[in-house]
Amino acid sequence: MSRAGTGASRGMNEAALWVYYEDRRVGRADLHDGDRLSFVYDSDWLAHGGAFALSQSLPLRERGFGPEVAHAFFENLLPEGGAREMIAAQLGISVENDVALLAALGEETAGAFRIVGAETQTKQRFANARVRRILTTSELERWADGEPVGWAEESGEPPRLSLAGAQHKMACIREGDHYVVPASHEASTHILKFDSLRFRHLSVNEFLTMRFAAALGLPVCHVDLDVGASTPFLVVERYDRRDLDGATVRLHQEDFCQVFALSRHRKYQSEGGPTLLEIGRRLGEVSTQAAKDLVNLLRWVMFNALSGNADGHAKNLSLLYGARGPCLAPFYDLVCTRAIEGVHTGLAMAVDGEVNADRLRPRHFEALAEGWDMRPALATRELERLLGQRKRAWETALAALHEHVEYSPAVERVERAMEQRARALENNLRQDRP
Repeated sequence: MSRAGTGASRGMNEAALWVYYEDRRVGRADLHDGDRLSFVYDSDWLAHGGAFALSQSLPLRERGFGPEVAHAFFENLLPEGGAREMIAAQLGISVENDVALLAALGEETAGAFRIVGAETQTKQRFANARVRRILTTSELERWADGEPVGWAEESGEPPRLSLAGAQHKMACIREGDHYVVPASHEASTHILKFDSLRFRHLSVNEFLTMRFAAALGLPVCHVDLDVGASTPFLVVERYDRRDLDGATVRLHQEDFCQVFALSRHRKYQSEGGPTLLEIGRRLGEVSTQAAKDLVNLLRWVMFNALSGNADGHAKNLSLLYGARGPCLAPFYDLVCTRAIEGVHTGLAMAVDGEVNADRLRPRHFEALAEGWDMRPALATRELERLLGQRKRAWETALAALHEHVEYSPAVERVERAMEQRARALENNLRQDRP
């Protein structure tokens, strides 16, 4: 057995969590003050030629990291909001107990690493507990109806899957027309996202918005719509998974709360989260294709204004790690929030100080581009391109939806909200032209 390094963990209790990449131990996380995690890399991992860091905020080194830096990486792997409350209740775990939730759910998270509880390793409490099986029609129906059911209720298995975010979602393997619960240690390939009782038709909304973005040339993860259940649900192809000679391999990724070592509670700029200026500058520093990524990030900012997506926060942007290093991950979780009643309309991150999308003018985007060391004129050209192609792109998205469903109440609301946003941007563009 390899020996973990010292540093921040010296003098602490036994490890609370172990971190693995495939079958190789990466390091351990120790408890501080009962509920906060420090982290130290394993000496064998550091000596391994292919070693890579968990996060930009946790670079490879022998000395450990205290909980003021390390805990944010781990807590951002967990679900949020109602999804977190549901899972915690099913497991009999306190909703704020990050460590216990990670020990129960960490076998399959976003990115390349597996999180294993120390008790799991020593007592094999959950070892081989999840058996590969096809999801039942009953399970899919209940999830699609907004009443998610845990594995323990239907199959007696613990839910060893952790996906960040507040929406009800499930990681699985897609095999033809079937969705398969992966066995322990097996990587999932897709994420199923379901409507909730509060947000009906959210799957159709997200499908349209994501396909609209794709038609406008934004790099987005591929989404499909499954209409086999009573209510359609979204099927998202994981961008952090790759097929290698028939085997699914995990690719590492981290969201920008993890990049900046910020709690999930600080994903919004108004709550102390990073700004667009900070995210773009950090991306420019670390990306292996910085120029391309910054253009796409600028397009994402403009698209959020155009599509009525006010929820573009720091956890909805990620770095994806390849053989050459990190780059901007494909975009995900794009939703026309302006089509949903009772949802905050202010932008999650200000554009040159402006959070009201209806007031955004070319100068706001130009100032942002200049802050990222880009030519300001590029911003105006990109805005003109998006607005010029929006109608054709919307028809493409609508045609994709009609391959699955002829009608959804979400379509009219989304179309109306997007049209209002587009006209506001077009009016502001005309007024700013010489």
